[in-house]
Amino acid sequence: MYPRPRLSLHSEIKEFFMEQAKAIGFKKLLPNIATIIRILGSFSLLFLTNFVKDIGSFKAVPWVWLIGYLFLVLTDSIDGMLARKLNAKSNLGALLDSLADVVLLVIGAATVFAVFAHDSLTNFQLWFYVCLIIFCANNRLIVNLVSKKYFGTANMLHSYPQKAFAAGCFIAVAYWAFMRDVPLWSVVLLVSISIYCTIDEIVYCVRAAKYDIDFKGHGFQKYELRKNKKD
Repeated sequence: MYPRPRLSLHSEIKEFFMEQAKAIGFKKLLPNIATIIRILGSFSLLFLTNFVKDIGSFKAVPWVWLIGYLFLVLTDSIDGMLARKLNAKSNLGALLDSLADVVLLVIGAATVFAVFAHDSLTNFQLWFYVCLIIFCANNRLIVNLVSKKYFGTANMLHSYPQKAFAAGCFIAVAYWAFMRDVPLWSVVLLVSISIYCTIDEIVYCVRAAKYDIDFKGHGFQKYELRKNKKD
């Protein structure tokens, strides 16, 4: 038998999805397709920054960028709805969803800092905010390490505090872009929620007997505690 010729990256990706579609059905791939659209669409935001318009007393509002950004935020609800309707929940889907959120938020915040709010921020404010974003990212890394240690999997919890943090970030980026400014109170609020999420999820990973990505958070859902080795 002759060796199979090596395919291009585009062909390999296409073949992968064709195989997945045959294995589980095309409809069950729709949630992941919506998620991938969000990832690819996030990069298109970089080319929509020049379309601005005065809206009342608000000057140079990036209206095309905001429409594109809000559409991509909407797909975050669409892929979750499709996954539930089609019974197509998977670890891959949860991982892609988390990755898509990070990509959209990073590109959105970077665009705000570099383009929309650049003139209203001092260098100190800019670097201070960037450091706080890195701090929040490190919080997620810490939770992933703890989850990996206790359950052997990356952290993909969808707790209510985590959903509140994600929603707050999406709203904040849109608000910053519209106002062309980044108020300190909005950043402090997001960082506070991030710290709470980190503590909440670490406690869960350390104490829970089994890992449930749908855990709602302390105060919202009870869970079975891990037994001590002495028991």
